[in-house]
This record gives sequence, structure tokens and C-alpha cells, in this order.
Amino acid sequence: MGTRTAEHTVDVADRTGTYLTAVEDCLVVLPQALAVYGDTQAFADATAELGRQESVCDDYRRRLCGAVGRARPEFTALYLRGAELTELFTMVDAVPDAAETFVRDLDAMSPTLTEPTVERLEDIAALACEANALLTEAIEAYVRALVTDDSPPAIADAVDRITELESQCDQYRDEIVVRAFEGQSTADALVVRELVRSLDAVPDAIEDAADQLVFCRADM
Repeated sequence: MGTRTAEHTVDVADRTGTYLTAVEDCLVVLPQALAVYGDTQAFADATAELGRQESVCDDYRRRLCGAVGRARPEFTALYLRGAELTELFTMVDAVPDAAETFVRDLDAMSPTLTEPTVERLEDIAALACEANALLTEAIEAYVRALVTDDSPPAIADAVDRITELESQCDQYRDEIVVRAFEGQSTADALVVRELVRSLDAVPDAIEDAADQLVFCRADM
């Protein structure tokens, strides 16, 4: 491996870590925002912070995808899988996008939510953070294998666990909706349903990115 090749592949690996850390930093604000829902100023601050972090993610993703696009044929694995890797990072970007959309929706609708509903929303957000941490670790291992002579990573356990967490989020989503229609007016219940669907887009996006990682890994 020549010096230029080594420098470039290290750059891609470093940028990958920076980007994925930014996504985690963005997503961790999600349960924090839910925890302060009802406190107007604190929730506004959390919403603004999540939006700021989402913009940071966009910036890092663009730089990372640019670095991947500059790979040359002699970079072998990185060059051959550049398009798949760029698609993977684009799918990861749907995670902070969905998180920002949810808090914006919650802020715009500002419904009165029961304590059990807020608690279950917090549970979904916490599970999403757990799933995202697994995704981050698996992607970093995959990229390291692309840019070094490391053996292809075993990602099956992480992906299976992400699928389990997403299924648990679906159960909580359905529980919230059923409770809303049982105990609230139809109009209020419809608002809750739209909100929980918006939040559920976060673990859905994580699972989609994990599926893309499986596709990428299959070619190694």
C-alpha cells in the first residue's frame, strides 16, 4: 500500500468515525427532548440543539462521501465498494433527519400527552439510541476492513439485535396508539398516532441502514 493510498484510506476511516459520532450525538438529544417536554424553554432548547446537530451530520456526511468518491482503483476494496458505501452513509443520514422531523412535529402540534404516553415515547427513543450504537460499531468495523487487511467483520449479531430493538419499538408504538384511542377523543388520538409514527421512523431508518450494511458486507 503506497503512502498516498494509506493516507487516503486512513482519512476515510477517520471521517467515518467522525460522522457516526455526530449521528450519535444528534440522536442522544432525542430522549433528552422528550424528558423535558412540557417545559417550554427546555424543550425549545433541546429542539434547537437537535436541529443544530442534524446540520453537523449533514456537513460531515458530505465531506465523507466526497472522500469516498476520491478513491482510486489502486485503493481496491474502497474503490470497488464506493457506491455501496456512499449509499450506506446516505441511509444513515435518514436517522438524524427522522429525529429532527419528530421533534419539529412535536413542537408544532404541542399536544397534551399523558404520562404513560410520554414514558413510552422515551422508551422508543432510548431503544433507538441503543440500536444506533450497535449500527455505529458494525459500520466502523466494516470500513476498517475495507481500508486495511483486517478480516471482514461479523455483523450478524449486531444486525439481529437491531431488528429485535426495532420490533420492540413497533410494539411500543402500537401500545401507544391503542391506549390513545381507548382513552382520548378521536381528534387527540389521531394526533398521538401521527406523532408516534413520526418517532417510529427513527428506528425504522436504523434498521434500513443495517440492512444496507448486510448487503455491503455480503460482497466482501
